[in-house]
Amino acid sequence: MIRRDGYVVWVQYFSRELSRSEGRRVPVRLAVKGPTAEDVVRAAARLGWEARKLDLRFPSQWWKPGSAVLVKPDRKLRKSEVVRLLAERIRG
Repeated sequence: MIRRDGYVVWVQYFSRELSRSEGRRVPVRLAVKGPTAEDVVRAAARLGWEARKLDLRFPSQWWKPGSAVLVKPDRKLRKSEVVRLLAERIRG
């Protein structure tokens, strides 16, 4: 198993087009249409967190181009908290 500092956050977590069972992790009111890795990196920067884009594909949709971002929060948070804070910043 590869150990990383931080969390791997998939762009699909924030997609309004996906259902929860298809991979969305935020409520529809916080989801956006067509999120990008750059959106996630910008949201992390606004929170003062370190983030970098990873060249990966979402496992359940391996045929579609997608990406992930490695996010390193400045304090200890659960992944669900990290995803929600990022969604709030992406949404604006």
